[in-house]
Amino acid sequence: MRSAGVTLVEVLVALLLLTVGAIALAGGIAHAERARDRALKSALALGAAESWLEGWRARSWNGVPDSGSQGVSWGARTGWLTWTADPLKLCLVEARVSVAPDGPGPGPVVLVSRRFREGVAGC
Repeated sequence: MRSAGVTLVEVLVALLLLTVGAIALAGGIAHAERARDRALKSALALGAAESWLEGWRARSWNGVPDSGSQGVSWGARTGWLTWTADPLKLCLVEARVSVAPDGPGPGPVVLVSRRFREGVAGC
């Protein structure tokens, strides 16, 4: 017959299970924090790249080569811009800005714009 009391083995097993659960929870929280941090860094880099690309895209295209690339910077950020334009219609066909997020983590964020200039015939 079994007594109604709790044995030392049962207490130790319960404590072991609680410890394993707490460690797993802490690991999950740490992983989520790292993922959130990487996402925030990428979003900040993407926001800066988008702002810069929109300003660049709105400029006049007279005399701009039909394709090219150049280094760009805004504030503390740096990136790389490549573009393709249609020289006959003075239209931007595609532009890409690549920018590295703050600190270590994921690779560069690449923003692609394929929007055409409004009000220009044939674009």
